[in-house]
Amino acid sequence: MISNESPARVRALAMELKAAREGANLRTRDAARMIGTSAPTLSRTETAKRFALATDVSALLAIYGVTGADRTRIMELAENLDAPHWLESGDHRPRLLPALKHFERRAIKITQFSPALVPGLLQTPAYIRALMRFANSDEQVREEWIAARLDRQAILNARLSPRYVAYLDEGMLRRPCGGSEVMTHQLQWLMGRDEQPHITVRIIPFKHGFYDSHGAFTLFEFRDDDPIVYIESADAAGFLHASESIARFRGFAGKLDRVALGSSDSVDFLARMVVDYGRS
Repeated sequence: MISNESPARVRALAMELKAAREGANLRTRDAARMIGTSAPTLSRTETAKRFALATDVSALLAIYGVTGADRTRIMELAENLDAPHWLESGDHRPRLLPALKHFERRAIKITQFSPALVPGLLQTPAYIRALMRFANSDEQVREEWIAARLDRQAILNARLSPRYVAYLDEGMLRRPCGGSEVMTHQLQWLMGRDEQPHITVRIIPFKHGFYDSHGAFTLFEFRDDDPIVYIESADAAGFLHASESIARFRGFAGKLDRVALGSSDSVDFLARMVVDYGRS
């Protein structure tokens, strides 16, 4: 099936199939021949220009040697390509992580609003460790999570890094996570990140009072694909791709832009908060 739309599941499936084929060291034309289709057809599937048939995906995974949990996860994608959105809850939320990392790597601009936590792309190891203690995870799980989070942060240091704008609520930064020392280092890290030309940290201070907040979200914009929004709450997360959803969240970002401090004022604000934590 050919589609002019490019939902998150279709893009995620394309990424998974291409990675699996390359992992099996097969050329596009060879893999296509083995399932009885053409190389252009498989190429369109791997570039999210075509809705793949679940039977074709199943055959490809068998050829590529993909089994177990990875096969189950990829087949779930293939069997739900026409769903209006991609939402996961509870223990199923980790299914979103490969796609999230893929969109972070491919985006040319990332706009993020985080009212309750420092965004993952800006967290220090100590801050991550403190968060994981609240989740009652053991030491090994904490260290694995830290390594995974720091690996994702590498996109902001890449040669072709996306333009990244983070809107942070003052209340979240005033509420210590891990104690004053952890927060001091975290705030100093935010100040240092803002010095990078492609990274902007914007603080929404108390003085603006109430503002129109719709929960945490990340807007991904791409060079050759339609934007995608990632939303996240305590027990659910997912991707939205419909044009009306994109327009709505772009509107939210515009409202945040009007109430947030500018970049230099935000850095000054963070510096004053560092002093405040030093006194506590």
